[in-house]
Amino acid sequence: MGWRRPVEYGYVGTVAVLAATGAVRQDGHYYLAAIVLALPCGIAAVVAVYGGYALLSGVGGLFASRTVADGSDAGWLTAGSGTLNVAVLTAAAIGNVVLLGRRRRS
Repeated sequence: MGWRRPVEYGYVGTVAVLAATGAVRQDGHYYLAAIVLALPCGIAAVVAVYGGYALLSGVGGLFASRTVADGSDAGWLTAGSGTLNVAVLTAAAIGNVVLLGRRRRS
């Protein structure tokens, strides 16, 4: 029983690091790896990421421009969506750990 907790922390940490790397490098491959590792809660995470981006872009767009002069996303939108992605994917991994713990107890 003593080995489970470090493995759970390592799993959640791995998903978080992959998502953070995807945010920093703006590379979808890292996000995809984090989503696959976060399955089955990763399915809900994908929905939350897309819905959260739309909400962030829509509400934030009321107060600031969503793009810069060259047509790319504004810095606040890039940073906000990256932070959202990391938080949602990490929460999905934590959700998997909780679900597995409940399954073990029953």
